[in-house]
Amino acid sequence: MTMRPAVTACRNVLFAVGLFAGLPVHAADLPPAASAPPSLVQSIGPSFSFTGYGWASALRGRASTLPPLPAADVGLSFGDILEDFNGGLMGAAEMRLGNWGFIADAMFTQVTSGATLPGPYFSSVNLRSRTLTLQASILYRLHSDVTFDVDLGAGLRFWNLDNRLKIGRGALNLAIEHSEAESWLDPVVAARLIARVGGPWSVTLIGDVGGFDAGSRLTWQALGTANYHWSESWTLHAGYRALHVDYRNGPFLYDTTMHGPILAATYRF
Repeated sequence: MTMRPAVTACRNVLFAVGLFAGLPVHAADLPPAASAPPSLVQSIGPSFSFTGYGWASALRGRASTLPPLPAADVGLSFGDILEDFNGGLMGAAEMRLGNWGFIADAMFTQVTSGATLPGPYFSSVNLRSRTLTLQASILYRLHSDVTFDVDLGAGLRFWNLDNRLKIGRGALNLAIEHSEAESWLDPVVAARLIARVGGPWSVTLIGDVGGFDAGSRLTWQALGTANYHWSESWTLHAGYRALHVDYRNGPFLYDTTMHGPILAATYRF
């Protein structure tokens, strides 16, 4: 393996650190059964739900998340990313109180890649990339009937990318280690539409847009899921999600779009 493919492979891993970042599948996408009058649902008091989800995302765009490595075009499938994926933790919680929904989301992922370098000067190259995303949102229910719910709100999405590159010692007993961490906060405005289509089935559409140069230049998201209300406590979701972010700070660049299918399960208590 030559030095250039080894560094390129490690650099590709860096571009995957935003894989699971962004607005989650909200924990209360599917309200109680459509036959329950909305006024009765809202008068019961606070309700709580938790959603775990996984996102099989591909990654496209341009990034330089470990200067002095130059910016490069990114084109990774989910399979490419999964080869170096160590694991992650993703979940969202929602509390509903009347027309208000309060949502918290936390996501952490780690990706590691390594390769053996040719020649006597260095022995190996290793790249560890971590991403942490925290989000808090408030949604207000503008309309609710037996067919549709419409929510509008705003939130804050915090991003942290933490990358470390290590080049192992070789014949010259020389090692190189370089790390780079970047954090930013994006305000977003969001909307959610829930349409009940019959029986235990519903469809959810979520969109948000933000950044506004307060954190990133621009971030937006679109998410659609089909929901199956399996029981009073459990709801299953399947759909598709796209998330774009354009963040720049000096030589640090993360201008990417992530997109792919998403699966989730919500427990309501």
